[in-house]
Amino acid sequence: MITIIGAGRVGSAAAFSILRYRIGDVVLIDIFENLAKGEALDMMQTAPAIEFDGKIKGTNDFGEMEGSDLVIVTAGEARKPGMTRIDLMNKNAKTVKSLVREVVRYAPECKLMIVTNPVDVMTYIAYKESGFERKRVFGMGNVLDTLRFRSYIALELNISREDVRALVIGEHGDSMVPLVEYAAVSGIPIISLLSKAQIDKIVDLTISSGVDVIRLKGSTTHAPAAVIAIMADAILRGRNRLMGVSTYLQGEYGFSDIAIGVPVVLGKNGVERILELKLMPETMKHFEKSVSTIKEAIKELQE
Repeated sequence: MITIIGAGRVGSAAAFSILRYRIGDVVLIDIFENLAKGEALDMMQTAPAIEFDGKIKGTNDFGEMEGSDLVIVTAGEARKPGMTRIDLMNKNAKTVKSLVREVVRYAPECKLMIVTNPVDVMTYIAYKESGFERKRVFGMGNVLDTLRFRSYIALELNISREDVRALVIGEHGDSMVPLVEYAAVSGIPIISLLSKAQIDKIVDLTISSGVDVIRLKGSTTHAPAAVIAIMADAILRGRNRLMGVSTYLQGEYGFSDIAIGVPVVLGKNGVERILELKLMPETMKHFEKSVSTIKEAIKELQE
């Protein structure tokens, strides 16, 4: 069973994606009971069309998450036009702390996925607040950024997105680090297919793409919902998918006491293992800057 806390745009869209791909039953929790119940009823009525006989329940009762294999926190204030993810930090930190206490109370054996922004800082808070093993607490991180990176590479080359493999690490924000040296199309490095100017354009678009969507329509919905389903699938089905996930570091890449996006294997136990890649010197500088950005945010939150 999967519990999603937060029945807003992302939470409800994620719930539907999970049902559509037949990943598992869903409990949708929100402080606005009618919203959660209404979304669940709407999805239940869609079930014949997607040929899924699983269960979807909407409620405001946190006790309904009992026995969940995975709890996903999407609740919190959404980023508005002109607002950075860090601007959200102080408001959403209190919300995440409160929700994590409910998770610990009712689903102490679950894996805990954080989606609420700024996701790296919120993942850090959730890990500290929960007391769970670090492998069981992680954030959506760079999986969404990677999808954007892959999309822009495919568009530039006019090829199928399916043939593009890439990875983004670092903050899920303006200091993210698209790993150009590891990006490839059917095994062919993109540095052999694109000019530096083209690659720089792709990187810039990847970094700004979330802001671009927010500026145009107020919030991101479909892409993060799809990512949540991908991650839920990796965990519930034990698929051991390699992806950039925000996780708590204990010496990896030379850093500790921080949650940040790094390559991990995501499976039935959560973060099965962290992969330490050899980064080019320039890439490492960018990653260090990303670490500094998050550490400064955490420090500001603690003061």
